[in-house]
Amino acid sequence: MARLPQVSRRFARLLRGPATLHGRVMLAACAALAASLAVGALALVWDARRSVDAELASAMASAAQAVRTGVQEEAAPGAGLPRLVRVFDGNRHVRAILLNSCGVPQAVSRPYVPADPPPGWFVALIDPHAPARQVSAPGYAAIRLEPTPVNEIGEVWTGLRDALLIVGLLSVLALVLIRRAVTRALRPLQAVSGAFARVGAGDFEARVAAAGTVEIERLAQGFNAMAGQLDAIDRENRRLHEQLATVQEEERAEIARDLHDEIGPYLFAVSIDAAAEPPRVELIQTAVAHMQTQVTDMLRRLRPLRAVEFGLTGAVEDLVAFWRARRPDVAFDLAVTVDDAALGVGLREALYRVAQEALSNAVRHGGPSRISLALDTEAGETAVLRVADNGATAERPGGRLRFGLAGMRERIAGLGGELSIDPGTGQGWTVTARVPLRLSEALS
Repeated sequence: MARLPQVSRRFARLLRGPATLHGRVMLAACAALAASLAVGALALVWDARRSVDAELASAMASAAQAVRTGVQEEAAPGAGLPRLVRVFDGNRHVRAILLNSCGVPQAVSRPYVPADPPPGWFVALIDPHAPARQVSAPGYAAIRLEPTPVNEIGEVWTGLRDALLIVGLLSVLALVLIRRAVTRALRPLQAVSGAFARVGAGDFEARVAAAGTVEIERLAQGFNAMAGQLDAIDRENRRLHEQLATVQEEERAEIARDLHDEIGPYLFAVSIDAAAEPPRVELIQTAVAHMQTQVTDMLRRLRPLRAVEFGLTGAVEDLVAFWRARRPDVAFDLAVTVDDAALGVGLREALYRVAQEALSNAVRHGGPSRISLALDTEAGETAVLRVADNGATAERPGGRLRFGLAGMRERIAGLGGELSIDPGTGQGWTVTARVPLRLSEALS
């Protein structure tokens, strides 16, 4: 009983036919040809039935007339009737039987037996309606004439079989031609389908050649217009992301200047004035030194000049050294094989910010014992930054630093790249940024 729903669903799918347009068109063509073949066969059978009835009726009439003529020409009544019956030996349509007064056959002609008789079901399907006839015979009761339709039906069967065979072959040829025509007509749809898949994957530069039927040309033109608009919107979004990143950098630089210009002098003044208070000088100097260190760190994080001015490799090395000094209990693995000359200013800045945020997130919240940072290129076309740690995986990093990670994602998206955050192979998290070099240069 549990299998009944599955069988019902399969039967319903069978009734609905193939899911592809090509399959449905071919199914419709097969159904049309099969229906035409069936209607043609029924018409031929109906015409064959009329033809057989007419042929047998004509043969029976001719045979009856021949028997009457033969009986009338007999010199001795009844003497030549057996010979008259044998005249019908080998006849294709009529069998003659000489009956005595008791109705017992005295002589029977031997009809023609075809070498390839028609099948019994076809004989039953034709079912001729030619009645038997009797002609009075002197000295006997009568000569009975019975139709033998098997030969006539055999001729009809042979003709119908050959006709259906020819029609079947023509139907197969027609299906082959239809399949080729449909495949050729629908081939542009495969290109449209592939282009839709590319657009769905974010490649808005996909275009389709306007070729094929008028309907497909219109579809291709509409798709190209849609893809063009999406491409323009995507470029505008990337430009806005880049502007946003630039504004953020300018704000960071302004905050860094304010910290340096406004807070720095006061901290310096406090450290000088502390000498006037010998009892608490050590405490004040310690607090001031701590604040100066914090402000320096903030300035370094807000304004990583080396990432732009002196190369990304040195900036990343400084960043790792910064965390090594503060977290000696964590092992840091650094592997940078990228050529700074291949990276634009915007890309270097974005990769530095991602590395900065990912390292900070891993150290502060993951509790790892090892962090690895790798920066290289794939096939010389894509810059790849990967930061992995072996810390806790109880909570996704985005849950703790959603704003920082959102900023990283926006920054990378603005350069035409993508940012992924996935669980590590054993534990911890892996942050991966991939940015196409050519696209990032164009957007920068």
